[in-house]
Amino acid sequence: MQQVILSILMCLCIGLSAQDFKGFNPLEARSTLALCNSYTFLELYGSDTKIIPKDYRRVFTSEVKGLDNKFQVYRSGNTGVINFRGSTDKLVSWLENIYSAMVPAIGVIHYNEQDYPYKFAEDTLAAVHSGYALGISLLSPQLIQQIEDLNQNGIYDILITGHSQGGALAHLCRAYFENLPPGTISLSNRFKTYSYANPMCGNLEFAEEYKQRYVDNQTSFSLINPNDPIPKMPMGYAEGEKLISAGRVFDWITKKEEFDMKQLGVETVMRGFEGGLTSYINASNRLIERILSTSRGVVDLPDYRRDINYYQVGEVILLDAPVYPQIKIDITDMPEKRVSKMKQAEDGNYYKEEPSYYQHKPYNYYVSLLKMYFPNTYTTLEVPYLIENLD
Repeated sequence: MQQVILSILMCLCIGLSAQDFKGFNPLEARSTLALCNSYTFLELYGSDTKIIPKDYRRVFTSEVKGLDNKFQVYRSGNTGVINFRGSTDKLVSWLENIYSAMVPAIGVIHYNEQDYPYKFAEDTLAAVHSGYALGISLLSPQLIQQIEDLNQNGIYDILITGHSQGGALAHLCRAYFENLPPGTISLSNRFKTYSYANPMCGNLEFAEEYKQRYVDNQTSFSLINPNDPIPKMPMGYAEGEKLISAGRVFDWITKKEEFDMKQLGVETVMRGFEGGLTSYINASNRLIERILSTSRGVVDLPDYRRDINYYQVGEVILLDAPVYPQIKIDITDMPEKRVSKMKQAEDGNYYKEEPSYYQHKPYNYYVSLLKMYFPNTYTTLEVPYLIENLD
């Protein structure tokens, strides 16, 4: 009888533990987004100690692979974190972003006479971003080894995170782990994804399967600033939806959907010329593939799909857009011609204009998240923005 009661209690504990790991957790989001800022702080200041949460310890930093991709591994109690780096200022890193022709979600990448079989979905119609698929595939041996190392230390609850390009890699890494052949990693592993400012990484079929398997069970989240242009890339449009309909006009009027003439024009062009755009993107990506083969090693991907329509994945959570601070400009010694091109504020002064991609910066995402979920921490924040992000 005692043994039966003990078994029941164990089952209840396992059930409660499984339930605890599901769902959006603001504390997990704050910690993972702080970790995403590690790369920025290391680059700017040579140290990330001021941004890394005290209860997280970095235990591994990967080799740089492929198109300047790398990841870190952290531990905190019984939780592990895999943190992907976003785009760097190297050309090859940006080539990964525009290497956006889609390949089947199941296939083999050949790189420097080595095969990297991959599977990101069950659906044979699913397709994914070539550059990001290449990134995960080349990092896969290190990723699998790190999962095994975490397991050897009794860690099976694993958060996967990243900002920007790193966020897209986080989503694909999740799909990669969940579709590994049986026996590759332990079935006891439980994954949850927190992605920030991520561009899109797959087509409709990939997004639908991703939703069914990881979003509906509340283990995948994409936190996005609506003023950030990167999560809208590569371009996509809603299949089966009229460009202008009564419902869409109503949404514009009631502000459920922001009216964007430029985006409407993009959708019109994409639908009217999708065949030509697909051919152009596929041809240009084969050129990128040849460039990479001469500079990074021989790259051979599966045949591209005739699909360029991307969809966002993960349960989308919108953050408030950061406010660019008012920085007064002294025009005393400025040439009159330059001043004439500047916009004068209502108070008669001139202020610095918000730079491109200010809305995309990882530290600004961190501050926005604090403002939404941790207002007391936000109001006492010593550094509301990074000086280096203001130019």
